[in-house]
Amino acid sequence: MFGKALLLGIVTAVFSSIGALLYANFYNSNLFDFSMAIGPVAIVTVCLIISILASVGFWLSEKVFKSWGEFVFNLLFCLGTMASILSPINFQFPPAILEQVHNINGVDTEMFFPIYAIPMHFFPVLVWMTFKPLFYRKR
Repeated sequence: MFGKALLLGIVTAVFSSIGALLYANFYNSNLFDFSMAIGPVAIVTVCLIISILASVGFWLSEKVFKSWGEFVFNLLFCLGTMASILSPINFQFPPAILEQVHNINGVDTEMFFPIYAIPMHFFPVLVWMTFKPLFYRKR
């Protein structure tokens, strides 16, 4: 059962990374380039860590809470994801990057950073909940 959870985490990490990288590439190419703040390696690393932790958390939740395990896990995963969006809202650029961010195409773009980062917070949870039924079927 733990191996299945780990495999779900890896599959989720791959697909959420692909989705987040496509979104970041589109945003960076068509709107404002924030790749100096969050690069591709950071995106993939965060997706990998969150996906693996989510799968292990689900496995533990099923063990500890038995029939309530899935509900407890989904509730905590969704609440954690919602709470995580406070990070880009409160993000302060380091002084070295701040000057670059303020001068993208002559526009003060610092306020557009949350619009860039927040959607990527939802990729792991959405992909995990999409792929979970393929790994854990109802009996």
